Amino acid sequence: MVVVILALLTVWQFRGLRSTRLYDGLEANARKVVTAAELQSWATNLLAIDPYGTNLEHSWGEDFPKALLRLAPRTGPLVAIHNHTLEDTNSLPWVQVYWGSGVLGHSGFEIGGTDFVSWYAESHQWAPGVYFFRRE
Repeated sequence: MVVVILALLTVWQFRGLRSTRLYDGLEANARKVVTAAELQSWATNLLAIDPYGTNLEHSWGEDFPKALLRLAPRTGPLVAIHNHTLEDTNSLPWVQVYWGSGVLGHSGFEIGGTDFVSWYAESHQWAPGVYFFRRE
């Protein structure tokens, strides 16, 4: 029991250190292989085809920017569609492409139409409707 508690405390202590370094360079590397326009074109096409993400396990669409697969191949990326228009008619649908987890932190993109605005403090704009974020 003591060993388990010590292991958990060690993991918790180094969690912050690991998460802050795990995706260092992800944004800079992404800028080298993909543009905001490419991300937005893909995301808006995906939203048009599958606005609620019902088919994401089968396809991210043929125009998915394949260069993103090489950024952190051991951890993703993962793709999620956020569409809250049924609950909030003022909400715009958007796509999230991210690497990581809730435990180690995660980073990635929030992408919608040019009128989409991210409400997360950790996000910063690449172009209208395209944001990069890093959450620890």
